[in-house]
Amino acid sequence: MNATDRDGVDFHLHSTCSDGVLPPAGIVAFAAECGVRLCSLTDHDTTDGTDEAAATARERGVAFVPGIELSATWLGRTVHVIGLGVDPAAAAMCAAVADRTTARRTRAERIRDRLDRAGAPGTAALATFADHPRPTRTHFARALVELGAARDPGQAFERWLGRGKPAQVPSEWPAMEDAVASIVASGGVAVLAHPLRYVFSNGQRRELCRAFRACGGRALEVATGGQAPHQLELATGLALRSDLEGSVGSDCHDPALPWHRPGRLAKLPHAVVPVWHRWSDPPGAVAHA
Repeated sequence: MNATDRDGVDFHLHSTCSDGVLPPAGIVAFAAECGVRLCSLTDHDTTDGTDEAAATARERGVAFVPGIELSATWLGRTVHVIGLGVDPAAAAMCAAVADRTTARRTRAERIRDRLDRAGAPGTAALATFADHPRPTRTHFARALVELGAARDPGQAFERWLGRGKPAQVPSEWPAMEDAVASIVASGGVAVLAHPLRYVFSNGQRRELCRAFRACGGRALEVATGGQAPHQLELATGLALRSDLEGSVGSDCHDPALPWHRPGRLAKLPHAVVPVWHRWSDPPGAVAHA
């Protein structure tokens, strides 16, 4: 696809390899049905679905960029750094994934224990996804709904799993600088995901973007799923002030959620350089940075 084209791009998709509901082939096929022509599978802390997603992209005539969404910490809070064009087999990427896999399993056990102590079915919930290599709070939320402890995942977070709730377990992720370094060492481009979702003041958010750029980050997710028009303007301003390129991504986990539908995104404003100018391979190719 033409590198200047600003339609049909989605660089933020999740599969069952992390906390999505469709397998890698399924989410890429769904994105293609939604008009996406250039995409990346960016599962949380894993690249396990890359080969399957890439194969489906080739079948559907969609250009594909290998990706990941690494969990990280800045100012004591969790932030997410997307890696685009990474080599899944690179030593730095394998190490980053292994560290976070261990952290997720440890955190899941602590969440289970806190749920049990709070009178929720934590042990039963964890048993429903015990074989998943990288359990998340979303897995717990869905399991609590199945077990009748919440009417929907949102209520599971509001009652049990969210900030300040009985089963909240603080994340212990590597520093943002380390996440960026792992991506760069793996041949990728680091993108700061959904910058307006983090609970920071405006000043802290600007400092976050400056720090991200200073440690080797290259782009900001300017347009993302569930975004209001004024948020697009705010994110655009952050990108321009911080000298960051722009990315776009639905953050789609579940096709049933229309506000995170692949390709259903605001266009990247023309003032922002698209991060995908690096990848102009013919549709179906697997692109690397």
